Amino acid sequence: MTAVSVVVPTRDQAARLEATLHAFARQDAPSGSWELVVVNDGSGDATADVLRAAAWHLPLRAVHTPAKGRAAARNTGVRAARGEVVVFCDGDRAPVSGYVRAHARAHARVDEVGARRVVVGDVKELYLSGFEERLAEVKELLAAEGGTLRRRSRTPAFVKKVCGIYDTSGRTDSPVRWLSFLSGNVSLRRDLYDQVGGFDEDFTGWGLEHLELGYRLVARGAEFLHCAAARNDHFAHSRPDGFYRAGLESSAARFERKHPEIPARLLLALTLGGMSVAEFARWVPVHEGEPERGEWWACSKG
Repeated sequence: MTAVSVVVPTRDQAARLEATLHAFARQDAPSGSWELVVVNDGSGDATADVLRAAAWHLPLRAVHTPAKGRAAARNTGVRAARGEVVVFCDGDRAPVSGYVRAHARAHARVDEVGARRVVVGDVKELYLSGFEERLAEVKELLAAEGGTLRRRSRTPAFVKKVCGIYDTSGRTDSPVRWLSFLSGNVSLRRDLYDQVGGFDEDFTGWGLEHLELGYRLVARGAEFLHCAAARNDHFAHSRPDGFYRAGLESSAARFERKHPEIPARLLLALTLGGMSVAEFARWVPVHEGEPERGEWWACSKG
């Protein structure tokens, strides 16, 4: 049985998806131990052509759907997946060669703690102007493991904020660890995903559908581990003015309707303003039945 399924949602980012798949072709995980499920969420560009070409050299299955949004696309990908562990990676993020293996190793111990483990990978941001015109150059650099390219990457401010809850071994017992459920690079066992019902597909706009799932996972008793070896680098791209604010305001209101104990104003202060995770934690309730600290080990490089 396939051990790991990597689910990749994408829409209208053919060039970035091509670079992402180019990086996945260099994974050092054993053949047959993993698969790639790419959900083409209503793209109108050359995404279908990119997927057809990549299927010749990757353990890839493409699923084509009408544009339903990121939450629905990820759920669709999981339904098509065969793996015991599901890894979420967006279609504009290049994984390092040990990416799949690192996520798999973090879930290798199937005990009471392992069954409810969530693994948050290392997220970096890479800014490259004229990406489409430089695609061949990017792929060439990635083929050499991307050291030269990845040295230009930086940790995004929000990622730095929410991943500050982890110690140097990747451990945390923070009651708001759900804030670090970053769906561009995160994994969990399929059974745990099914228990909580996956992503809420009523989140059709941009933002917070991943944190809402993380919130339900903590309520279920999930423990979180940060894994530095499971790194991917996001190919940053511009958005129209006001895009993020409009999306977050709508999603925060949806979050509050579903979980009234988490006010939208606090989510917006955290994501758009200067509120720290520590300040946020003082204002939100702790789930009853917080799990006792289980057995952990560092998920370091190597």
